[in-house]
This record gives sequence, structure tokens and C-alpha cells, in this order.
Amino acid sequence: MDPSILIFLALMLGMMWFISSRGKKQQAAARQKLEEALVPGTWVMTIGGFLGKIVDIDGDVITLESPSGVETIWNRTAIREAKEPPYASADEDEVEADGVVVVPDDAGALGGTPTAVDGTGTTGTGGLPPADRGPDGDHENPRP
Repeated sequence: MDPSILIFLALMLGMMWFISSRGKKQQAAARQKLEEALVPGTWVMTIGGFLGKIVDIDGDVITLESPSGVETIWNRTAIREAKEPPYASADEDEVEADGVVVVPDDAGALGGTPTAVDGTGTTGTGGLPPADRGPDGDHENPRP
């Protein structure tokens, strides 16, 4: 057998071993970083996409609290990453000087103009016949 083939095979096996061991080291480092972040009060995301705040840790069981206050129990391996929720908390909302959160009480405060169903920009029936007319739009056959 040709010695160059043996050298080529040895190099290929060595390169595959190096690449696979490097990936395992990176995964282990990422998992260790996650384990250090798992403390009560930390926001985490599970493998299913659930976002919750860690309330309690008991071995492999982690209790998460949803933003609505519901507590659920999860296995430690189901936690994917430590992640802040993508929505603003009440602390980040617009707050007046006396500490009251400002919330618009009507749709007009949100801006924009009302648009009819048919896209004409007018409010009202949106091109539908008035309620006192029949399905054909006449007064002869009113709706029941």
C-alpha cells in the first residue's frame, strides 16, 4: 500500500477529530454559561418558546412565572436560553410626573384615520345598504 494514502487518511481522521471536539467544547461552554445564569429572577425562554421568570429552582425542576402571574413547572433541560422578554415592562412605559402610567383611552389617541371596509377612507356603512332597507337596497322588502 502506498504510504501517501496512509498519511492522507491519518490527516483526514485527525481533522475530523479536531472539528468534532471543538464543537463539543463550545456546546459545553454555552451550557455552563446558561447554568450560571439560572437564578431566581432571571427571564428565560424554553425550547417551546415560553418566556418566564425563574421563581424557584429545586434540583432539575424549575418553576417559571409567566407575565400574567401563572406559575408553571419545567425540567431544567427544557430551558433554552436566558433572555429578556421582547415587550416593554410598565417601568419602560410613558410615566407622568406623579408616577401614573399613561394609557390612551380611545382609538383616536392612537393616531390614524378610520377607514371603511371598502377602503374609501369614509366612515359609516362602508358601501353596505342601511339596516332599514332590504337585501336589494329597496324599501319594498325590509329586513325582518
